[in-house]
Amino acid sequence: MDPNQGEGDKASARHYNRDAREFVAEGRVEEAAREAKQYVERDPADAARAERKAQRGPNSPRVSVDELIAKGKTVVDRVRPMLERAADKLRARFRK
Repeated sequence: MDPNQGEGDKASARHYNRDAREFVAEGRVEEAAREAKQYVERDPADAARAERKAQRGPNSPRVSVDELIAKGKTVVDRVRPMLERAADKLRARFRK
């Protein structure tokens, strides 16, 4: 299967839909809703922070310098692979 499925990732959509149907069929919605309500009431600031993070999605392009440093990476470490790929493409193009 082609890992690059374009804008609509059909395989992930199928998996999500299957899992969502199973979740509902198993009767787990009410329990999850109660747990979510308790969490929001217990820690509203953390719940709001988690919601903002979820809205950005799993691959948020915004990474702070502090996060990079915490991961042991510098900005140069993060940019280097992109620059190397671009340089390789240019080398290949001009060798022709």
